[in-house]
Amino acid sequence: MLEEIGTKIRDARESQAISQKDLGMALGLSDKAVSAYEAGRTIPPLETLVRIAEELNKPLDYFIQSNANEYKLETRIAAMEQVVIKLLSEIHKIQDYLKIPQERIQSSDPSPKQ
Repeated sequence: MLEEIGTKIRDARESQAISQKDLGMALGLSDKAVSAYEAGRTIPPLETLVRIAEELNKPLDYFIQSNANEYKLETRIAAMEQVVIKLLSEIHKIQDYLKIPQERIQSSDPSPKQ
């Protein structure tokens, strides 16, 4: 059970491209603590597991169910939507930095407008 919870924490963290250090900082823990949870050396206290679930946009039962495939499709979609929102935010930052007009980004024609 310890390894299964740890594997789920690692998989959820990696699927969102979050480092152990970043997750630890968000939780007020060290990256070593996150590593210990993921390796199954220790199990996070319930309140920490709740915070991990919130940070990783997963329902708590994702981590404690015996089969990760049983959690709802809507939850998976919600997690993917969060990733898309983050990506769009980064795209807009790049767009602003490069001063690319919004119309050009929305266009399906990649050639420069003259």
